[in-house]
Order: sequence, then C-alpha cells, then structure tokens
Amino acid sequence: MPKFQSRFASAARRIQAATGIAYTDVLRLLVPDRRELRLADELRHAGLVDAANALVGVTFACAESTAWYDAYGEIENACYETDPQKVKDMGAACQEGAEAVMRRAGFADTVFGPDAEVLHAAYLALCRAGAVPDGRRLARAALGVFDCDPLLCSDIIRTAGRRPFAYRIANELTGPSTATAVAARKAARAMAAASDIQTGDDRYWYEAAELMVGAAWYGSIAAGRPPLHSMREFQSFYKTMMDGPVDDFPDSAMR
Repeated sequence: MPKFQSRFASAARRIQAATGIAYTDVLRLLVPDRRELRLADELRHAGLVDAANALVGVTFACAESTAWYDAYGEIENACYETDPQKVKDMGAACQEGAEAVMRRAGFADTVFGPDAEVLHAAYLALCRAGAVPDGRRLARAALGVFDCDPLLCSDIIRTAGRRPFAYRIANELTGPSTATAVAARKAARAMAAASDIQTGDDRYWYEAAELMVGAAWYGSIAAGRPPLHSMREFQSFYKTMMDGPVDDFPDSAMR
C-alpha cells in the first residue's frame, strides 16, 4: 500500500467520489514532497515543532490539491476522444476540488503562498543552523526546497504567507564562529534581504534573484558543500548575470 495511506484516506475518498477513479489508484496520486517532509523532520529535530507542523500541513494540502489535477489528467487521457463532455465536466469538478483544498488550508488569494511558506521554513532552518556549531543537516534540508530557478525564487520569497513571516529577525542573529554557522547566518540574511525587495519592476525581480543566489551560495557552504553544488539553474544565473557572490551581510563572529 502507498505510504501515508491513513493520512490521505479521506482525501482519496473525496477524489474517488467526484471522479470515479478507483480508491487505490487515487492513493497513488497523493504524493507529498519528500524534500519538504525532510525539512520538517529536521526542523522538528531542532526543536522548531510549530514550524515543522505548519510545513507538513502545507505539504499535504499541496499534495491533495495536485492529486485533483492529476486525477483530471487520468480522465482526460482515457476519455478525450470517446467522451469529451465527461472530460469537460471533470475538468471543472477537479479544479473546484483542488481549489477547495487550498481554501480550506487558508490559501485563497495567492499563487505563490504555499511556496512562500516553504521557503520561510527553509529560512527558519538556516537561522537555527546559524545558532549551533554544526547545522549542516539543517542547511542541507533548507537548500533542498529551493526552487531550481532563482527568478522563481525571487517571486516566491517576496510573497506573503497566511501569517506574518519572521524575516525581520535576520539582522539579530548571533551564534558560534564556525564556518558552518557563519555561512548559515549569511544565507538567512540574504533571504531576508530578498524578501524585502519591492515588486513591480524587472530590476527588482533580478535584484531579489541575485540575493537568493547569495542565500544558496552561503547555504551550500553551511551544508558542507561547494558553493551552489548541484544547483544548475543557480550556477547558470550566477555565471551569466552576476559579477560575484552577494556578500553584504558581515557577521560579528568574523570581526
């Protein structure tokens, strides 16, 4: 049986009732993001239980919403030529089902709201990684949820969530002088700076993207990896759009 069956049982029943797809087939469509669950595990292990629980809630809501669209895809593939009216009706029903999931979770009015909360969870992980001598596991989990495109990260980081974010605490961060901790604090400050860039113009879009590359650069160091390791889109943006890593975040431990 698919993992998380008990967590997704009621969601699978709702999708089955609306679409007629077999229950076991629906369960296979309900797949939470493993990178986000790993981040939640690391947050919980670090004592950030509320942040971990909030992230899990977002992850499972997004998984259910996506499953509605995937269920429609199954119907479209099976009935596109034989029953176009069913495809049309199911398209409307599945869209409503997916949107209802996100409304129940509190995400009614924003495209990037769930992703913004995921990135904020990554920020909290980097903050905690900056407060301990060796927060490599936290930093690795944080980097795992960075979207592969810095420009998309730029949009997400500047989007509000369901409740106020804690980016304002970035400049108050203190901690050990280990390379891991210092880099984690710089990464967190870069994310906070990116979140504060205004919207409405391409130059701000790119400015926030550069800051997110800086966050990924120092996050990689905090994770014990070479800068931007295995982050191809970030590497490409860095090479083509930037003169060097963003480092506007001096740390008291380095003075």
